[in-house]
Amino acid sequence: MIRSTRRWSRQALATTLLAAAVAAPAFAAEDNAATAPAAPADAQAQQQQAPQPNPAAEKALNQRFQSVFAAFEGKAALPEAKHFTEDFNKQVSAEQMKEVLQQVHQSVGACKIAAQMRSPVSFASGFLLQCEKAFVPMDIAVEDKAPYRIHSLLIRPGYWKK
Repeated sequence: MIRSTRRWSRQALATTLLAAAVAAPAFAAEDNAATAPAAPADAQAQQQQAPQPNPAAEKALNQRFQSVFAAFEGKAALPEAKHFTEDFNKQVSAEQMKEVLQQVHQSVGACKIAAQMRSPVSFASGFLLQCEKAFVPMDIAVEDKAPYRIHSLLIRPGYWKK
């Protein structure tokens, strides 16, 4: 049981450190929606429609994820700070991110990409990593316009294998 607690705390560390970069844009969007005046019915209907696909954003998203995954697996260096937004870099230093990726990898073992859960927008996606000791969900989002820098990255606690 103690071993399980140690694993969870490493995963919790990853979630805590990287979730900060996720929370800021989401809370800003909620605040804007709460303070915005009520829109006419036609405008609300347009907002409910899915955004237009953006192949360039989707391609960039997949490239950014592959670079982070390669760093996670220890096969490449962590992507440079220029591949992350300023807000992300303010909240999570490169050293913190490197430490989190190493700790999670040590905890769950070698991984491969098991699945991608696409979202309705081209610039955000979730991935499920099948690792030696656990299944690890990882969410990533990039800017919706070029240069498509990473603005959020979330490594969720793993689902441990028995």
